[in-house]
Amino acid sequence: MELILAEQLLLLILDDDKGSDRASWGGDPGLAGAILLDLTRLGALQEADGKLAATPGAQPGHPLLDVAHAAIAASGKARDAKGWVGRLPKELKPFKERVAERLVEQGVLGEERKKLLGLFPTTRFPEADPGPERELRERLRAVLLGQREPTAEEAMLVALLVPYDLAGGLVDRADRKEAKRRAKALADGGAAAKAVDDTLKSIQAAVIASTVAATAAATASSGT
Repeated sequence: MELILAEQLLLLILDDDKGSDRASWGGDPGLAGAILLDLTRLGALQEADGKLAATPGAQPGHPLLDVAHAAIAASGKARDAKGWVGRLPKELKPFKERVAERLVEQGVLGEERKKLLGLFPTTRFPEADPGPERELRERLRAVLLGQREPTAEEAMLVALLVPYDLAGGLVDRADRKEAKRRAKALADGGAAAKAVDDTLKSIQAAVIASTVAATAAATASSGT
């Protein structure tokens, strides 16, 4: 089963047993960024004058990406990467459910619907088939340990892991410092395909900005 970047990132940010988001301050910005990168690498999204625009007539060929492409194409407002990282989860509600949909259908993830305190509906996605995530982690571990060079898609995925500080969790404890260093180097060094490298940097900056803002908001709230 070939997974798009957004599906791969979802597997990495979910707690395998609980099925909940374990990314610092929530993984939605990263997932939105992954969708934008998926669209860009498929030629369905272009960046011009700092704005992202849907390529007319493009057919990404994946249900989630088709819907995202249509939402961007139908928007009456031009947005940059930061704007779409913030907007896309609202356009694609329920967001994580949509990202997880094909993984659930293929039996990779389970789906559990509950209500917190009996009032607030929540959906969790515990792992049902560990195979796809195990294979993904093995590939990324080899990249982060310098055992091989990443593909363009792997470089994009690593770049999205950096804002959440998740790269270190893919290797043994003794190798975490080196893995984090290499992850940052890959994110900063243009290891992705040149055609999408500028967009990748814009999207990564947008994800970082979103996580920093969420961190600041949480800190301010806890201090009151």
